[in-house]
Amino acid sequence: MHTLFALEDMYGITITKLDGELCLHLDKFFGSDYLTLFDYFEAWNEQADRLRSGESTKEEYDKWRYNYPASNSHNIRAKIPDL
Repeated sequence: MHTLFALEDMYGITITKLDGELCLHLDKFFGSDYLTLFDYFEAWNEQADRLRSGESTKEEYDKWRYNYPASNSHNIRAKIPDL
């Protein structure tokens, strides 16, 4: 729990309810960290969706998680010129 509290203080991650479910979400008014974390959460959600849909295995998902964000460095470089 203290890790979650620290994330709230450092990055503006907060807890709310959505349709009766507890959810963690980013506070878009927290500052520049929001954009970085949004990209990270978006990538995480994409990989989790692939796992849920059966497009990837648990082993592939775990490999991605254990190596992220380095595992996406080629995607980041493709978006940023001259890297």
